[in-house]
Amino acid sequence: MNTPNPHANGTGGKRRDPLLLNKIAGGILSAGLVFWIATHAAGIISGKDAPKKPVIATAATATAPAGGGVPSIDGLIVKADVSKGASFVAQQCSACHSVNKGGANGVGPNLYGVMNDKMFAKAGYDFSSAAKAKASGVWTYQKMNEWLDDPQKDVPGTRMGYTGIKNDQVRADTIAYLRTLSSNPIPLPKPGAGGATATAAAAPAGLSSGAPSIKPLLASAVVAKGESFFQQQCSACHSINSGGANGVGPNLYGVVGSPMFAKAGYSFSGAVKKAAHGKWTPHKLNEWLYNPMKDIPGTHMAYPGIKNNQVRADVVAYLNAQSASPAPLK
Repeated sequence: MNTPNPHANGTGGKRRDPLLLNKIAGGILSAGLVFWIATHAAGIISGKDAPKKPVIATAATATAPAGGGVPSIDGLIVKADVSKGASFVAQQCSACHSVNKGGANGVGPNLYGVMNDKMFAKAGYDFSSAAKAKASGVWTYQKMNEWLDDPQKDVPGTRMGYTGIKNDQVRADTIAYLRTLSSNPIPLPKPGAGGATATAAAAPAGLSSGAPSIKPLLASAVVAKGESFFQQQCSACHSINSGGANGVGPNLYGVVGSPMFAKAGYSFSGAVKKAAHGKWTPHKLNEWLYNPMKDIPGTHMAYPGIKNNQVRADVVAYLNAQSASPAPLK
């Protein structure tokens, strides 16, 4: 019988792992990768290496108004829910900002007293040169609205690695809460003072959704984008071709400039008939499309509305184009 030679493999009886070198190399590579991720993540969180663009491009980000010009949300701030704003700040902002009086600065500055305070000038906090260059006067409602909508777009080069609050109502609730972080809160926006508040004040009876004005966005609205949105969101209930049949909702060809809630052959609810005043204008469509159920309580249209201002402008522009004689968008 042959006896195994314990030294045949040259290892004193221990078998050599043929993948040993590969495992060593893999371990070194993995360690390096973990170190790289940790250091870069820390840089992004602290704002030192904030990405120039959001890591995840959401639909709201992609459809944000081009070139700034965020519409006023004063009308929403007046009626905002402060408790919801406080909850949002606690969930989304407290890791970087303290909000108590005399609270320490952290990754971001302490936010107590921020409204009506000098822009980017919190004592003891080192703001980026980009933010300092943007600083002009104090934090007004509109300046805070533009900043929170998209910090990196409002101040290119900012270290604040946050994509912004795209929902108008959430942004309004947040700003309303920031206003309360003061021993002497600044007055709420006055109805009729301008922006969305003035628009809402001038709205016909029955239209009260609190929609921000899209007037500045209509000139740059993209009809093709409005059409794409309509096909995805509206075509199941509405036809839009000339002479098209009514469906779950009325045919919408020629809707701009036509009498409100009065399409031949379609039975509208009593609630919308009471709210019908004059003809559909871009402004009235803006109010309606923002939140139909809030605009006219009791409507049969079970649709939550289009909250993104630019998307709403694109849709209004598309609806306006579906006519033998489109109206001027202004």
